[in-house]
Amino acid sequence: MSNALIVIDIQNDYFPGGAFTLEHAEAACQAAVGAIEQARRDGWLVVGVRHLNPPEASAFVPGTEGAELHPAITAALGDAPVVLKHQADSFFDTGLEPILRDAGITDIYLTGMMTQHCVTHTALSPQAQGMQVHIIAKGCAAPTQGLSDIALRGLGARCRLV
Repeated sequence: MSNALIVIDIQNDYFPGGAFTLEHAEAACQAAVGAIEQARRDGWLVVGVRHLNPPEASAFVPGTEGAELHPAITAALGDAPVVLKHQADSFFDTGLEPILRDAGITDIYLTGMMTQHCVTHTALSPQAQGMQVHIIAKGCAAPTQGLSDIALRGLGARCRLV
């Protein structure tokens, strides 16, 4: 078994002062930092994911501070690869799948934002087939905690919640 931690879209626009603030974003960010630190201690592959929208969008616009990864995530990721994406699914039209397949990854652990959108689409991606998907619930956030909880319950049918 070979594990990878995938840290999805923990970007400044999701935090207070950003374009799309999520409930409990800071707590999720700190849990994700802890997961990154643990994954590094355990020798796992760690991959960051960053979402970019077209310039006319209201959030995650290239070249803006809001589109950047949160500073705590940037520091924790260090020299880990960061995949850029333009859709909810972190695998879709990105280099994520080859990174994981080339490393012989069998289990992926997802953490990030937003639980009901990008985390869910990545977890259920056709390109994740053949890998066991785990969700680190404490490291996930959504517009409301209730929405995050609903998404996690739904994901629990196909993924392991940790």
